[in-house]
Amino acid sequence: MDYKNLIINGRSVRDFKETPVEKSIQEQIESYISGSKKLVPALDLDLVFYENSLVYERLQGVAGYKGFMIKAPLYLFLFSEEGDHDIENAGYVGERAVLKARDLGVDSCWVTFKSSDEVKAKLGLQTKKKLLGIIALGYEEAGHDKTVQGATKIGDSISRSKIDIVPEKSERVDLEEIVYLDKWGIPAGIDVLEERALFDAFSFARMAPSALNKQPWKFIIDGGRVILCINNEDYSGSYENRIDAGIAMLYFGIVLDITMFDSKWSFDGLNKEDYGVPSDYTIVGYCSI
Repeated sequence: MDYKNLIINGRSVRDFKETPVEKSIQEQIESYISGSKKLVPALDLDLVFYENSLVYERLQGVAGYKGFMIKAPLYLFLFSEEGDHDIENAGYVGERAVLKARDLGVDSCWVTFKSSDEVKAKLGLQTKKKLLGIIALGYEEAGHDKTVQGATKIGDSISRSKIDIVPEKSERVDLEEIVYLDKWGIPAGIDVLEERALFDAFSFARMAPSALNKQPWKFIIDGGRVILCINNEDYSGSYENRIDAGIAMLYFGIVLDITMFDSKWSFDGLNKEDYGVPSDYTIVGYCSI
């Protein structure tokens, strides 16, 4: 898979044709995820596909944009046992499934919902696992608007000029504003990122979607660690932003995986006071590099 082009050409589609998604595509997504890295491997997470006939009408008012359910031929549900960082893990794994679907020519959109228990009750599902994600899958209805996350097709490397070409609908904060060196507030600088072969990874992490495009993350490079911090308002207790944190960790890590070495995120052992992280931010985790 060409992960870089899949990320930079990412889009969220909300209007789908009625054309079914082939069973073979579902099987390929399942196979890909079963053999892929998870953010929290210890958590048991299941991916289950449901067709429109079961989902769409029953979830009106309890899922979708402001209660209006997104109509798609197929939905991917992520069920997980509960545990630390379970929502971030669902974002990480679910977005991997989105990338694989995109690679197979299938469009997608994350669907928000109010309550795991309410959704399960509406669908008559008996699983004890918690529903942590719904992704609509299908083929875009021609002529409808779509939200585009990236616009430029690129190869294995990225130039500074190309990475700054971002569509008008998705303006991105400059890297100098989100990547610090050693301590909070000390910009790492593009030259430092290039010298440490981290420019690509941060550039793609910057492209991660976020609720209302708030882009609430900051990174601190501390020797062999890259620390992810997120604004408390956008993270603590927020389902959407914890999903977004998982996606940001995926985008950063997946580029390291293909350009440098196998990445691994951890979640404990760091004190934010040691890095001067302000009170309105929290440390989510760190990636060993």
